[in-house]
Amino acid sequence: MTPSLRTSVTDAIRNAIPFLVITGLWIVIMLAVYGVFLVTKPDGITYSPWVHASVFAVPGVGFLGHVLQQALAGGRA
Repeated sequence: MTPSLRTSVTDAIRNAIPFLVITGLWIVIMLAVYGVFLVTKPDGITYSPWVHASVFAVPGVGFLGHVLQQALAGGRA
């Protein structure tokens, strides 16, 4: 690889690491919220699938907002 290509690849990887860390954190947060939801559910209550899906809605919107922000940044540091 030429020095400029090597630098470009290194910069792309370096810029992707924070995004991957934040993605991992969002996954952990969403699973933690869902776990709290399941643990605090009253006995004898069953929820429809849409209720279970709604637990992921708020963190999912935040995650998608971050993805959009990164896409619009276009690799700028």
